[in-house]
Amino acid sequence: MTATKITDLPAATTIASGDLIPVVADPSGSPATKKITLSNFYANVVVTAKFSNTVTLAANVSSTPNLTANNLFINYRTSPSTSGDVVTQGKIWFDTGYIYVATANNTIKRVALSTF
Repeated sequence: MTATKITDLPAATTIASGDLIPVVADPSGSPATKKITLSNFYANVVVTAKFSNTVTLAANVSSTPNLTANNLFINYRTSPSTSGDVVTQGKIWFDTGYIYVATANNTIKRVALSTF
Protein backbone atom coordinates (compact mmCIF):
# COMPACT_ATOMS: atom_id res chain seq x y z
CA MET A 1 0.00 0.00 0.00
CA THR A 2 1.37 3.41 -0.95
CA ALA A 3 1.71 5.90 1.90
CA THR A 4 -0.42 9.01 1.48
CA LYS A 5 -0.22 12.14 3.59
CA ILE A 6 -3.53 13.12 5.15
CA THR A 7 -3.19 16.55 3.54
CA ASP A 8 -3.10 14.84 0.12
CA LEU A 9 -6.40 13.00 0.61
CA PRO A 10 -9.53 14.28 -1.13
CA ALA A 11 -11.88 16.40 0.98
CA ALA A 12 -15.02 14.79 2.38
CA THR A 13 -18.11 16.82 1.49
CA THR A 14 -20.51 14.69 3.54
CA ILE A 15 -19.92 12.48 6.56
CA ALA A 16 -21.76 9.63 8.30
CA SER A 17 -21.61 8.38 11.89
CA GLY A 18 -19.59 5.29 10.91
CA ASP A 19 -16.93 7.22 8.96
CA LEU A 20 -13.41 7.00 10.38
CA ILE A 21 -11.16 9.81 11.62
CA PRO A 22 -7.41 9.27 12.14
CA VAL A 23 -6.14 10.05 15.65
CA VAL A 24 -2.59 10.25 16.97
CA ALA A 25 -2.80 8.86 20.51
CA ASP A 26 -0.19 9.91 23.08
CA PRO A 27 1.67 12.29 20.72
CA SER A 28 4.15 13.45 23.38
CA GLY A 29 4.89 9.95 24.69
CA SER A 30 4.63 6.88 22.48
CA PRO A 31 2.69 8.14 19.45
CA ALA A 32 0.41 5.64 17.74
CA THR A 33 -1.95 6.33 14.86
CA LYS A 34 -5.40 4.95 15.61
CA LYS A 35 -8.92 5.41 14.28
CA ILE A 36 -12.22 6.53 15.76
CA THR A 37 -15.70 6.63 14.23
CA LEU A 38 -17.32 10.00 13.78
CA SER A 39 -20.09 8.87 16.14
CA ASN A 40 -17.63 7.93 18.91
CA PHE A 41 -15.66 11.13 18.34
CA TYR A 42 -18.72 13.30 18.88
CA ALA A 43 -19.78 11.22 21.88
CA ASN A 44 -16.56 12.40 23.55
CA VAL A 45 -16.76 16.07 22.55
CA VAL A 46 -17.72 18.56 25.23
CA VAL A 47 -20.76 20.48 24.00
CA THR A 48 -20.73 24.26 24.24
CA ALA A 49 -23.99 25.77 25.42
CA LYS A 50 -24.99 29.42 25.07
CA PHE A 51 -26.88 30.99 27.96
CA SER A 52 -29.00 34.09 28.18
CA ASN A 53 -30.25 35.83 31.30
CA THR A 54 -29.54 34.27 34.70
CA VAL A 55 -27.68 30.97 34.92
CA THR A 56 -27.18 29.05 38.16
CA LEU A 57 -25.08 25.95 38.65
CA ALA A 58 -25.37 24.53 42.16
CA ALA A 59 -25.16 21.18 43.92
CA ASN A 60 -28.39 19.72 45.25
CA VAL A 61 -28.79 17.57 48.37
CA SER A 62 -27.03 14.59 46.73
CA SER A 63 -24.13 16.84 45.54
CA THR A 64 -25.15 16.45 41.90
CA PRO A 65 -24.84 19.75 40.00
CA ASN A 66 -28.10 21.27 38.77
CA LEU A 67 -28.23 23.82 35.98
CA THR A 68 -31.02 26.39 36.04
CA ALA A 69 -31.38 28.87 33.17
CA ASN A 70 -34.13 31.08 31.82
CA ASN A 71 -33.09 30.11 28.28
CA LEU A 72 -30.70 27.35 27.21
CA PHE A 73 -29.59 26.81 23.62
CA ILE A 74 -27.83 23.55 22.82
CA ASN A 75 -25.80 24.13 19.67
CA TYR A 76 -24.88 20.51 18.99
CA ARG A 77 -27.39 18.22 17.29
CA THR A 78 -26.88 14.44 17.37
CA SER A 79 -28.66 11.25 18.30
CA PRO A 80 -27.65 7.94 19.89
CA SER A 81 -26.62 5.16 17.49
CA THR A 82 -29.08 2.68 19.00
CA SER A 83 -31.31 2.38 22.05
CA GLY A 84 -28.68 0.01 23.44
CA ASP A 85 -25.83 2.57 23.50
CA VAL A 86 -23.68 2.59 26.63
CA VAL A 87 -24.58 5.92 28.25
CA THR A 88 -24.75 7.66 31.60
CA GLN A 89 -28.10 8.56 33.12
CA GLY A 90 -29.07 12.17 32.39
CA LYS A 91 -27.50 12.55 28.95
CA ILE A 92 -29.79 14.40 26.51
CA TRP A 93 -29.60 14.51 22.70
CA PHE A 94 -31.78 15.87 19.96
CA ASP A 95 -32.09 15.60 16.21
CA THR A 96 -34.69 16.75 13.71
CA GLY A 97 -37.24 14.13 14.80
CA TYR A 98 -36.71 13.30 18.48
CA ILE A 99 -35.42 14.31 21.89
CA TYR A 100 -33.52 11.44 23.53
CA VAL A 101 -32.98 11.08 27.29
CA ALA A 102 -30.92 8.50 29.17
CA THR A 103 -33.39 7.79 31.97
CA ALA A 104 -30.94 5.36 33.62
CA ASN A 105 -27.47 4.11 32.79
CA ASN A 106 -27.66 2.39 29.37
CA THR A 107 -31.41 3.10 29.07
CA ILE A 108 -32.46 5.60 26.39
CA LYS A 109 -36.00 6.82 25.74
CA ARG A 110 -37.15 9.24 23.07
CA VAL A 111 -39.99 11.65 22.44
CA ALA A 112 -41.15 12.52 18.92
CA LEU A 113 -41.07 16.19 17.91
CA SER A 114 -43.93 17.85 16.05
CA THR A 115 -44.77 21.35 14.91
CA PHE A 116 -47.31 23.36 16.87
